[in-house]
Amino acid sequence: MTSQKIQVRSTDDGALLLECSWRLLNKPINKSLWQSLDIVFEHLNSADTADHFNYLKSAYSIHIDNENPGQSVQPESFGSARAFQFFLQCLRATTASSGGRRSVVKLIVPLQKGHIVRSDIIPLRLRDSQFVETAVSFAEPLESYNGLAITSSETSNLVALFSAATAGLILHHNSENESGEGIEALSLAVESELDNRLSFPWISSETIRRRTLVLVEGSRAHPENGGVGPGIYLAAGALGINLVVLDNSGHWLEGPEYAHWREAFIPTKLTDPPEEGFADRIVKSVKTYGKPVDGIITFCDSYVTQVAQAAQQLGLQTASPDALRIATDKYLTSKFAGHQAYQASSPDEALEIAGKNDLPYPLIIKPCNGWSSEGVFRVDSLDTLTAAVKSIDTSRHGSEFVIEKYCSGPEVDANFVLLDGEILFFEACDDFPKTADSNGPSVGSLNTFIELNSVYPSALPAHEVDVLRNSFLDTLVKLGLRNGIMHLEGRVEYSSVDYKMQDGVLDLHPRDTAAATPEPTAWLIEINPRPLGMTGSQVIESTYGIDYWGLAMLIAVADKSRARFLSQPFQHGAQYTCVMVFIPADYPSSCQGIFDSDDICAELKARRPDLANHISRCGCLVKRGQKVPHPSSGVNSFLAYFNVFSRKGRREALELADRVREEVRFSFI
Repeated sequence: MTSQKIQVRSTDDGALLLECSWRLLNKPINKSLWQSLDIVFEHLNSADTADHFNYLKSAYSIHIDNENPGQSVQPESFGSARAFQFFLQCLRATTASSGGRRSVVKLIVPLQKGHIVRSDIIPLRLRDSQFVETAVSFAEPLESYNGLAITSSETSNLVALFSAATAGLILHHNSENESGEGIEALSLAVESELDNRLSFPWISSETIRRRTLVLVEGSRAHPENGGVGPGIYLAAGALGINLVVLDNSGHWLEGPEYAHWREAFIPTKLTDPPEEGFADRIVKSVKTYGKPVDGIITFCDSYVTQVAQAAQQLGLQTASPDALRIATDKYLTSKFAGHQAYQASSPDEALEIAGKNDLPYPLIIKPCNGWSSEGVFRVDSLDTLTAAVKSIDTSRHGSEFVIEKYCSGPEVDANFVLLDGEILFFEACDDFPKTADSNGPSVGSLNTFIELNSVYPSALPAHEVDVLRNSFLDTLVKLGLRNGIMHLEGRVEYSSVDYKMQDGVLDLHPRDTAAATPEPTAWLIEINPRPLGMTGSQVIESTYGIDYWGLAMLIAVADKSRARFLSQPFQHGAQYTCVMVFIPADYPSSCQGIFDSDDICAELKARRPDLANHISRCGCLVKRGQKVPHPSSGVNSFLAYFNVFSRKGRREALELADRVREEVRFSFI
């Protein structure tokens, strides 16, 4: 196709601001699910610099060859504001020095008639693609498409191409693929990526309606301070789920700043632990809303039992409150799993239990109502038992704690997406040894079970992963937990592998033993009937293309077909090895514990761009001047996290993770 010009002119004096050309790279490729259109934009000239155009808001007009000669192109003719803004982004990309004077763009046109299952599905599934610089969705939630392909007669109309598309991609383009052959090879590589990442029904022929979901506890952390809020609310918006949020008056969602994230906010008194009558209070608030709702959910472990009780009163889908009470009480969980576990509430009780039952050391002491591995201690002798019990912060976790044996096998997180007892998706990751483990690393002054590295996917032998999956699923189903996202933590007892340091890298290696050992078995530590915390769901999203927050909400409103569609990972599995690197708040006891640095993630990425290229996401969780509890206080505080990845393999990922940890700079006063 012959190149056609695009001119951007000042509306004040008609002066030329930017001039580009565009051409369709090849004929449309028809597939069963979508049609790809490759467009090459080339920068011809501009007035002073491209910056002049970059900062203009409305003082320009756009003229395109063969598009209403003599008239400027109107933004609304692109079909959506997002499509028009992406078009402007394409023009700006032609001036980027890293890509020469060209930008290569791929538009995606749905070829299925129906509704998009999630409006941001294409950017979500293309996160961290090595060939895609930018992915933008033009779709509205639940938007419908006619499934018609672009015909050859329409390929000369640039605006028509954009208005028919559901998403646009700007490809990574540099001098190495400047030639026609290079651009074509890049396009084919992206086609292969799309085949891998979009090989499921992302346009549904089934009727999809907007749902309403009640959310009890709307995320305590303000979005500016991290937390899981954005993951929940942005997913709900993209899925067409209206959220009715119940939380304390004064919550950050109550005001106007984030009002667009929720359908309604109903002030409801929440305490932790919940007060007597909390379930009735939830029911009253839902009835205050006054409109039909499709489901109710909470992501706060402390409230799941009462929310289930409220769901029963409201006639909404729920698991048994008794099952959820067992799952969120670590003593009851251990007993249900068949462990020899004991419950106590004082040092004297613990000493009496240890003496009466002749418990074998080492032991684990942990609160019945705990989180973030707080108050979890390994006890190697009777002498240290009392000190461990006294170290539990009872103001945060209550006085009751569990005593059980310490399992030394490799620790894992096992995450299930369950629908009617069926596994829609399962993955396991390796939780590397903590400083309190016998083979754990030395990290500053820490001697706790605070998280350090979580590695996705697991490197356990396949048959041991099968043991975990089958054993844990059996426990969940027997307990009555058949629907939702289930985040379990456990260990493999009698595993054939263990953590060892080899060539400076700690990782799993076969055990050195000639003696016969029992077959590997699954040792359950805890059940969390929700997605994993500490933004860990981000790793699953980028590694496998699966969003746990969105799936949890779809299952809660019984949108089963979309839950099945969106539980399908990339066709070729994990796109890379990813290590979630936790930076704990460790500082000398002589300090006041006041954080005295700026954003440590931004600082590291600016200082080490080579490492930044391997960081999918990261977040600094504290701000300068903030007082941060020391882990010795019983509070496991984190300063930051980094999701570090490698496409080459696990060893490089671990080496990069070690480097990131070593390069983090922060100070306390």
